[in-house]
Amino acid sequence: MALISIQKISDDVLLGLWRIEETIEEFYSRYPFLQVYRKELDEKYKFEGRQKEYLSIRALLFEMTHDEKLRIDHLPSGKPTLKGWQLSISHTKGFAVLILSQTRPVAVDIEYLSDRVNKIAHKFIRPDETAVDTMSRLIHWSVKETVYKYFSDEDLQYFEMRLQDVTSDKCKVENLKTKKTVEAKFVINSSYVLSYLY
Repeated sequence: MALISIQKISDDVLLGLWRIEETIEEFYSRYPFLQVYRKELDEKYKFEGRQKEYLSIRALLFEMTHDEKLRIDHLPSGKPTLKGWQLSISHTKGFAVLILSQTRPVAVDIEYLSDRVNKIAHKFIRPDETAVDTMSRLIHWSVKETVYKYFSDEDLQYFEMRLQDVTSDKCKVENLKTKKTVEAKFVINSSYVLSYLY
């Protein structure tokens, strides 16, 4: 199994990270309850990588809760839902991440390290934000994706969020629509930037 970690980041918040290394058949073999998704996945996702992302999140959900009966659904907007839980999901090249809480809203994003973000930086970095290199732009991108999910009912646009006081592992983000400020946290390593909010 490619479970990297499950962290209790607050009394009521769990953050799980998975490295996607398994074949589809290995997922079904290790987690037989995932077989219920086989037909749906074969019909819905032709790309094998997408199927593995789907299965890795459900395997991670089991590892975090030890409840194989839990089923992630999606609202018409695409937002994932889970009865009795608040959750947020993200995946990137080779990784899947899931954040869970039974008591409060949560959000997460993961982005693999790449300079592709430089080509689109003008689409999400405000003139009054500082992002002078690839890493700072990746932090802005990931954090804004996380904040977008956190305030999902507001349909925030990138320029309606402003990052401030960016340190090595956290920053403040102002929701310019409502004038609310939240603190996002992030982790940087040689493979990805992972940001979360609760």
